[in-house]
Amino acid sequence: MTRATTDPGRAPASVDAPPGADARLAGLTLMAGCVLAALGFVAISLAAPGSGDERYTDPLWQPLYGVLLAGSVLVVLGLPAVVAVHGHAFRRLTLVGYVGIFAPMVMLNVAETTIEAFVMPYLARHGGIPAETPAGLNAYEGVALLLLIVGVVCLSIAVFRARILPLWVGVALIASMVCAFLLHGGAIAFVSDYLILAALFCFGLYAARPATGTPAR
Repeated sequence: MTRATTDPGRAPASVDAPPGADARLAGLTLMAGCVLAALGFVAISLAAPGSGDERYTDPLWQPLYGVLLAGSVLVVLGLPAVVAVHGHAFRRLTLVGYVGIFAPMVMLNVAETTIEAFVMPYLARHGGIPAETPAGLNAYEGVALLLLIVGVVCLSIAVFRARILPLWVGVALIASMVCAFLLHGGAIAFVSDYLILAALFCFGLYAARPATGTPAR
């Protein structure tokens, strides 16, 4: 019997194949979502700063978080652009990275943003926000962060090895994970989000544009 000479984790498809219409649509959606979410983070940092419960009653809180939520939903809808751009190179790493980023995006950036936008203001106006966070919510966030670690590491390795995207994309992904654990409280906590949004925007850009025929260096 003969042994396979190709890497099973890497498909033989050419990196020069132009993206299809679905990939371009996903790329455009991902870019739009990244821009809208980043604008939402910036607006929240500038217009609704603070860390006390009174911020939830700010008249700008719900509209600004609505912008962030809309951007986050678009990011989730456009995430297949990651697979469209990178799925033919180190496919397994890319798929694990995609799932590992998709899940916390849904669990944190969509689900928890919805809570922040609508549930917390309601609680603030109806008896106050409980002093202790439910244990189940802490476990929920822990699972999301664990998935984020796996997804970011796998996708970063795929980026570094395939060299389809600029290397700064992998660096930004790793930096976003580090910042998620080190930076807390206030506007500085959004640095992690800015970094991962920048990396995902690049995936969207490569999916939306015609192939150049030359891998990035």
